[in-house]
Amino acid sequence: MATKLLQKQGIKVTTLSFKSYFFNSGPAQRVIDFSEEHLKMVKKPKYGYGKNMNPCVDCHILMLKKAKEIMLKEKFDFVATGEVLWERPMSQNPKALRIVEEESSLKGYLLRPLSARVLPETIPEKMGWLERKKLLYISGRSRKKQLELVKKWKIKRYSTPAGGCLLTDPGFGKRLKELFKKYSKCNGNDIELLKLGRHFWENKAKIIVGRNKEENKKTFSPRRYFN
Repeated sequence: MATKLLQKQGIKVTTLSFKSYFFNSGPAQRVIDFSEEHLKMVKKPKYGYGKNMNPCVDCHILMLKKAKEIMLKEKFDFVATGEVLWERPMSQNPKALRIVEEESSLKGYLLRPLSARVLPETIPEKMGWLERKKLLYISGRSRKKQLELVKKWKIKRYSTPAGGCLLTDPGFGKRLKELFKKYSKCNGNDIELLKLGRHFWENKAKIIVGRNKEENKKTFSPRRYFN
């Protein structure tokens, strides 16, 4: 929807998505796999975790830093996201949005089209690259307005409200927290194993029991091991 709003004002948009050990990329023209860097940040986030093991503020900062690198290198004019003010209590409140903008070094060049009119004016708006009055003023957790636009614009593919990040899942978060505590040097392979079977610790040894034939095949593949 953010892309659609910009395109309606004649802005040429290149869509960007990210992939990590904890979430897959969405449909986009470009995909950045930042799994290793993201895992390092998840172990020790500057702004802490949300309800589970989700360091949403730090995650947004990391993604937008990489977006800025592309912006400068390829001479894009600004970066836009689909964030909505107050939609997420941890990462989309006014303070968090400001922190993300400043820490990613995108101050003034980070546009949130869906909530633009209830947020400070950005450089793209001040420069007249687009009209502020044609942007939206959505705020809050309700998706009513977004769903109305989906229907109006006949958008068939869109993400579910719950999202797809494993870090927000209570069960997975519990496993991950325990892994970080008992084995802080864990790598991507260890994270992949967290997604399979049942997990038990015996002192410093970890036992993983597959719940079915398919999980057993994945768990005991020569390419999968627990360090």
